[in-house]
Order: sequence, then C-alpha cells, then structure tokens
Amino acid sequence: MSIRYAHTRLVPLLAVLALLAGLLAAAPARAASGTVSPQQGGVGTRFTFRADGFTPGERVDSWVTGPDGSAAPRYPSVYADTLGGIVWSWDVAPGTPSGPWNMTARGIKSDVRVVIGFEVVDSAPLDLGDVAPASGAPGTAFSFSARGFLPGERVSAWLTQPDGMSRDFDPGKEFRIYADEGGAVSWIWDSPAGLAPGTWVASARGFDSSRQVDIRFAITGTAPAGPARAITPTAGAPGTTFTVVVGGFNRTEVAGSWLTRPDGSSISATPYLVSDGEGVISWSWTAPADAPSGAWQAVTKGKDSGIQVTLPFTITGANPAPADPTAPTISLSPASVQPGGALTISVTGFEAGEDLYYWPTKPDGLPVENRISATADGQGAATWTYNVPNNAVAGAWTLSVLGDSSGRSAQAPFTVVMADPAAGTSVSPASGGPGTTFTFTASGFRDKPEKIYFWFTDPSGKGVNGPDWKRSSDDGTVTWEWTAPGDAVAGQWQAVAHGEKSDIFRVIPFTIVRDTPPVTAGASVSPESGGPGTTFTFTASGFKDREQVGYWLNLPDGTVIRFDHELVGDPNGEVTWTWTAPADAQRGLYVMAVRTSQSEKNKHIDHVVSYEIRFSVQ
Repeated sequence: MSIRYAHTRLVPLLAVLALLAGLLAAAPARAASGTVSPQQGGVGTRFTFRADGFTPGERVDSWVTGPDGSAAPRYPSVYADTLGGIVWSWDVAPGTPSGPWNMTARGIKSDVRVVIGFEVVDSAPLDLGDVAPASGAPGTAFSFSARGFLPGERVSAWLTQPDGMSRDFDPGKEFRIYADEGGAVSWIWDSPAGLAPGTWVASARGFDSSRQVDIRFAITGTAPAGPARAITPTAGAPGTTFTVVVGGFNRTEVAGSWLTRPDGSSISATPYLVSDGEGVISWSWTAPADAPSGAWQAVTKGKDSGIQVTLPFTITGANPAPADPTAPTISLSPASVQPGGALTISVTGFEAGEDLYYWPTKPDGLPVENRISATADGQGAATWTYNVPNNAVAGAWTLSVLGDSSGRSAQAPFTVVMADPAAGTSVSPASGGPGTTFTFTASGFRDKPEKIYFWFTDPSGKGVNGPDWKRSSDDGTVTWEWTAPGDAVAGQWQAVAHGEKSDIFRVIPFTIVRDTPPVTAGASVSPESGGPGTTFTFTASGFKDREQVGYWLNLPDGTVIRFDHELVGDPNGEVTWTWTAPADAQRGLYVMAVRTSQSEKNKHIDHVVSYEIRFSVQ
C-alpha cells in the first residue's frame, strides 16, 4: 500500500478557508427544538430525547419536572455536537408518579432552553421500606430496612408515635447510619416497655438524596398506666413550699421548669433538672411573701422528649397581682403569608436581654426543626423577621416564642396561603389564530431584577419553547411577546413565566383558535415485519417542500448504517423511501431514523422534524 500526499499552495488554501468561514458566519442561527421517543411509557421505559440549537461543544444541563411541579436534575450533563445537537435519555424508575412530565435542557453558554413534554403511565407507588414483625408488644425487637438511597450517603431516622409526637430511637442520641453500595440501610430497635399502643411510623431520610421512606408498624397491648404527676399541696399561702413530681420522661433526660402567675406571666423555677432512672423528675418551689394570690401553674418540660406537663395549684391570701412583669405578648404581621414570604414578629413582656427561642409549627402539628434565637432589649421586647420556607404547605401555622431565662412563652397563629399563579398577569389579545402575536405581562417576582424564563403548555399538556429569558423590571414585572406558529393546535394554552431566584411561577391562560386543523405529521412503515429479502417502504410527513431530509438505520446489535444521499420533501411535505433486507440480515428489532438535515440547503428551514420508525426482520 502506498501513501500519497497532496501538496497545496498556501495562498489558495487560505482563500478557500476564508470563503468557508464567510459562508458559516452568514448562516442564520437555527431555532432550538426537541423530540422524545416514545411519547409515553411506564416503569422501565427509556425515553430518548433529541434537541438542537445549542452552541457546538457547550455543556448542556437537563432536568425533569413531574406532575406535581417538583424538579429533579438528570446526570450527567451532555455536550453539544459540532452541529449544536444533543441526544440523551431518562429511565422511568419504580415509583415514578404517573402523569405529564417535562424534560428541560439548558445550554450553559448560549442559555438556550428546550422543553420536551412526555407522559409516564401505569406507574404504581413505590414501597421502599420493610419491618419485621409488622406488629408487636412493647419489648419486641423490630427489624427495619429501607432502600432507594444513594450509595454511601448518610441516613437519619426517627419515630412518630400514635399521638403524632416525634421521638428518637435512642432518646437523646443522634441516629446515624450509611447506605450500602445498593443504597439500602437496615437496623434493629429493641422497643422499650411502656410504649403507647397503636400505629407507629419509622422514618428514614437521606441527607444527600432527600429521599424519605416511611415504614408503618404497630405496637400492641393495652395502654400503660399513666406516670405519676402531682403537686403537693395543691393550695397554700405565701411561704408554702410546693413539691412537684412528674413522670413519663426519658431516663436521665435534661429538663427545665417554670411557673405561670395568675396574670399569665412566667417566672423561672429550676432551669436545670435531670430525670432519674425511671424517667421521674422532682422539684420544689417556695412561694415568696409577695406571691400574688390566685391560680398558678407549675410547668416541667423535657429537652429531648419534648414532653411538657402543666400542674395547676393555688396560692391563697389577698396579695394583689403585681403590675410588672407584664404577660408576654406577641404579634405577627402579616397574618397571612405566601411560601417564601417574610413574617415580622414583635414580642414584649420578656426579661431584659434574655435569649428568645422561636419555632413555627406546621398544620400537621410537627414543629419546624431549626429554632433561631433572637434577643430581647432592655425592656424585654424584640422585633425580627422570619422567612417562611419556599416549600411551606398551606394551612394554619403557629409561631411559638420561649424566653431562655424567664421561661415565659407566647404563641400566635398565622396562615400560609398559596399564591394564585394567575394573579398580576395579563395577555393581549386573549385569543387568536396561528400567526397572532400575543403580549404577556406578569408581576410579583421578588428578587428583582432577576432572570425570567418562559415556555408554553399546549392543550394536550405538551411543553412548547418560549422566547429567550428576560430580566424583570425594578417593580418585579416582566413583559414578553410570542407569535403562535402555523401548526399551533386549537384550544386552551398556558404561558408560563418562572423566576430563577425567587422560584415564583406565573401562569397565563389564553386561547388559540383556527378554522382548519394543522397538518398532522407522522411516519409509518409497510410491512411492519418481514423476513430477509423483504422490501420495507417508509413514509414520513411534516417537512417543508424541497426540505433536505437525512436518514439512517439502527440494526438489532446497535450498529448504525448511514446512507450517502438525502431525501427531499415533496410539495405536501412528505418523503418516501425503501430498504430491502439482505439475505444475511440480523433477526430482531430495527429502527429507521429520519431527521431534518443540517445541510446548507436547509438554511431557510426554521424547524427540526425527526422520527424513529420501528420494524422487525424475522
């Protein structure tokens, strides 16, 4: 074999390169678009996505958005090819919710976004937890296992009692376990005596994946006798020593105590207590000579268990209630707030300079874990702001404040309401046919100015790309335009605007009307199966007149056969071609792929049409 070298003079070569560069620079930017195959599928289905319009070589991130609006990233990222196209896939895992989904791809450099709609069907809820036995009396050793975590990630776990209170598996100690290489964890809990009968829940949550697995089981038997809880005497004059005995706490649990006066104000009793080996706490308090007469309360609260026991008693005599300290007061503004909104908290009646702990409680009665501390001023007052979580559920919440030194406490309700996604929006005109330019306006974006991204949802729930992102104005408003394409289907559409930082969505309904249905694109093969020697005829539509169309064949073993010529769309936008299976053709499933060509002849084409046509050789 010989090797021949072609010698070319430098100047003509540079001229040719310059000419090519000019042609490339003159080529218009292609509109971004995407396809998915198949359009719907159940558990185990691999959805294959194709999109173009990106900058060649740029990294493209992608994520899926489920029927409930929650989003999850798809890893790893992919890189656009020399023509700005990408191909990637996503598998339907067990437990994936059924319903309409969207896959979004975003170019890191170009900021081009492509939204592709698809549907998950017939997906059953996933059970990722087990317990053995499923029920047992106090003292039973329960064996738990949970799956679906990331390999090696840290997992925490806790229990929820039948009364809705949370408790640790080992009171006062942090639960820490790590998932194995299969993403599973298992542990054994020796249930102690004295547990309340009923339905319990063991919850395990991954620190990195945020996956939470709830495992229900039952404690059987009769409810244990209540712990000793008494104050003696129940009444007495100033100077009387009152003794409090309270059971039901964890063994050697740290607790605190305080007293509530007849006017509702609180004073510290014994701030540091430790229960004995039976979970019992005892403490005493001697009423001073100036103790006001009336109904008092002795309060004991465990630090780890959260158990709080209030015992009433009476101080006799005629001592008047003191003018000071005043009972704590709390006010919240506004009374109703949206997720992510700010709540202003104002309190009075606490000790000067003491730390104030506060925590919100959700509508289901569970407190939000992160307590944040504020500090009272010299008059025992304080004002601060609490930002409601972005994922806060709607309903009636409660905010509690506790003085660290005085033990005084106060509570106030507030309501979390969901924002109306259509509030502060407008569209003009409200309806129109293909070719109509709609003008949309949305307001209420918080972090201004911020990037706002746009897309549309057609009447079938399929995502349609919108215009490039814009920044909101100083008043949190954004306006954008969109011209309905010629193939827009008739019916109720939705325009969606999403704030990148605030995570606020605005949804604007509008209507597409048309006198004639759009041209229906599609592809087919005849016959759908045959033996070696069979000639298969393929037809695909939805192209433009004289549009260049490329095609290739995927064999059952994954080999790709490319053809050295392109098809050309006829005046009806259709292409037809044939392929004859050779005598030694592989048996199995074949896929004939057809797609709008990226050739220079298609520079006037503003769309990308692609199909995957399946057939078999038997």
